[in-house]
Amino acid sequence: MLSIFRQYTFDDSFEQVFVSNKFLKEYQIALTFATDYDDDDRPTNGIFRPTWDLQKVTPEAIERFKEKARSMDVDVKVFISIGNRGTHQPFKSLDNNTWIANATESLAHLVQSEELNLHVDGIDVLYEEIDASPGDFIQCVGTLIRNLKENGVITEASISPTFNLNTEFYSRLYSSVPFFVDFVDYQFQKEVNFVMNPSVLLQRYNELTKVYPRRKLLAGYSAENEDWATLSPIVFFLGGMDILKKRRAPGISIHYHNFSAQSSPPQSTP
Repeated sequence: MLSIFRQYTFDDSFEQVFVSNKFLKEYQIALTFATDYDDDDRPTNGIFRPTWDLQKVTPEAIERFKEKARSMDVDVKVFISIGNRGTHQPFKSLDNNTWIANATESLAHLVQSEELNLHVDGIDVLYEEIDASPGDFIQCVGTLIRNLKENGVITEASISPTFNLNTEFYSRLYSSVPFFVDFVDYQFQKEVNFVMNPSVLLQRYNELTKVYPRRKLLAGYSAENEDWATLSPIVFFLGGMDILKKRRAPGISIHYHNFSAQSSPPQSTP
């Protein structure tokens, strides 16, 4: 049985999803992205703002989906994903202490905003590009997660490694705050080497369980064509089934909307 399914999205496409307790216990909506860059792509040193569609991701849309899920005994949780896709708007700290203070304050504002009113449960960290040393990244993000957890702003936190950044950045980040990280959502679509069959995917997952606890390790993928270069949908589907059945993974995640539509971020933060 699939315990957790996470959808990365910038719109209300989650409302179109069929949910049933025959398939899962928890549905996670990860909103992409909160970014600390301004409209001219200049880093704001930890002052985060939403770039998801504020006209579609509304309290009403979230509540409708939660009501539908509750009727099927499925819990719904909302995450704000901080990060980037590709090389655009990478993690970049201009000053670590200032970044930490700004990020803690701005994300607390987004989570607790009465205007957004999304009843956010946690944050997710998904940077595919990092313009900083491993030490700076770990200090900034690790302290941010700790602050938000200890201050009661969020109840859950996740990190989402990719192949290129896993060893130097994400595994060391996890080791610095293991008790504050609830999930590790490994992004398999970013594998560098071609994944030719499901057994290779299962082997890769087994290797990751030596770094991250299996009970926390989700298998992530993207349904976007641009992400299929090294891992096809059918291989992930078959390999994912093996990961769920043979390794008893807690769940999977999918990016399956059109990221090209996310070209005009909101001009202001509520």
